Amino acid sequence: MRFYLKTTEMGLGVHPVSQALQEYPEMADEYALAHELLAPTGHTVQMLLRLGYGPEPIATPRWPLETRILNEA
Repeated sequence: MRFYLKTTEMGLGVHPVSQALQEYPEMADEYALAHELLAPTGHTVQMLLRLGYGPEPIATPRWPLETRILNEA
């Protein structure tokens, strides 16, 4: 979460593209290739993503803070 918050603060966009890291039979070839290219010494790739500048995203709707805080006396 800190990574996403920091990149947003820096004006960068992050787009996860981790499907090649899925561990099921249909993705076995892509999984092997991703690890061969990115972790040749036997390590594990945890996440793939695109990082860059793009159009300003539309703000997502938020509940007003007052509707989420309980004030019980």
